[in-house]
Amino acid sequence: MAKVLVVYFSHGGNTRKMAEGLKKAVEAQGVEVEIKKVAEADPGSLAAYDGLLLGSPCYFGVMAADMKRFIDESIKLFGKGELVGKPAGVFASTGGIGGGGELTMISMLAGLMIHGMVVQGSRKGGHFGPLAIGEPDERVFAELENYGAQFAGLVKKLAS
Repeated sequence: MAKVLVVYFSHGGNTRKMAEGLKKAVEAQGVEVEIKKVAEADPGSLAAYDGLLLGSPCYFGVMAADMKRFIDESIKLFGKGELVGKPAGVFASTGGIGGGGELTMISMLAGLMIHGMVVQGSRKGGHFGPLAIGEPDERVFAELENYGAQFAGLVKKLAS
């Protein structure tokens, strides 16, 4: 069975709620999911997973420092190319419209793409990944469900 890791940072709980929503959506498609707070995740273990989802709140237009540190520490895998071709995606929460949510997602995506990972975008909703403005609402949970299903499909295709 394909296995996905969801790593997130959450101070107020909004990004955690999104991570849990994605876990549920990916699992519904028959993919195993492990979810970890970024402080508990080991960047050196990423090669053991078939897909990776990263989530962070938006702080000053970019990801939280803890998530940036996690991505920076994944450099240990860079020279080996162990993440090349594996699916990846991101999600974020922000305090308001125009609060930098898309910039936060793009900053996380940059690290994943530099590893050579295959990034899952979306035609509908948040093109870069699910984005909550404030506490996740019905719209956000629907987007998480759609994105999780699409991501799980990509993971199954590439892991086979």
